[in-house]
Amino acid sequence: MTLSPRSARQTPAGENGEDAASNSVEQACLLIRQDILSGHYAPGARIKVADLSSRFGFSAMPLREALRKLEGEGLVEIEPNRGATVRKLDRSFIEDLFELNAELQLLAIRRFLRVMTLDKLDELEARATAYAEAVAAGDRERGVRLNRDLHARMVEFGGNREALRMFLRGWELIGAFRLRFGYGPGRERGLVREHRLLLDALRRQDLQMAEAIIRMQQAAVLEDLFAQLGDEGR
Repeated sequence: MTLSPRSARQTPAGENGEDAASNSVEQACLLIRQDILSGHYAPGARIKVADLSSRFGFSAMPLREALRKLEGEGLVEIEPNRGATVRKLDRSFIEDLFELNAELQLLAIRRFLRVMTLDKLDELEARATAYAEAVAAGDRERGVRLNRDLHARMVEFGGNREALRMFLRGWELIGAFRLRFGYGPGRERGLVREHRLLLDALRRQDLQMAEAIIRMQQAAVLEDLFAQLGDEGR
């Protein structure tokens, strides 16, 4: 969901000052992140606090804090006397992001197998089926969301809340890459097949096979994404 500047500035009634400040930072962070990933700010472009304030209506303090948070995510670089600039989408950054995403999934799978139930497996399979239907219908936006939801639910079943938080934050970037640059021929159908193989491995409690599928999927996704990025991913 994309927030408009007007909706982003709305503060729930009864919020105290500290909560309101935190909420403003999170909303500003979301809006700036959307601008970066949508291409409004090109890689290497300067991001001026005054411009952000005019665009979104926030004061300087939450905007500066939001930029520091985005620096922590790797999207922004902040240098003395130069301010914030958009990080270039270099190969190293993307590889690191996807590697972390894969490792979080592997951690979750190892934990999930200890508490796995048929009901949980059935839920994951229903989500995989919904994704396959979105791919068949050519609904890319829905497909990206359903793919995230399937893997996020798997991570959630692992029971590590911090792993889930980190996974979802990484997926904000991964999903934005896919919506902006798309997929190569057959990659979405490849994901459908990989989902089925992964869930079959989980049903058989074959941890070794599940890990192999996650790593093969990571390699295929990176190869495809770099092909779509072209010169931007070098």
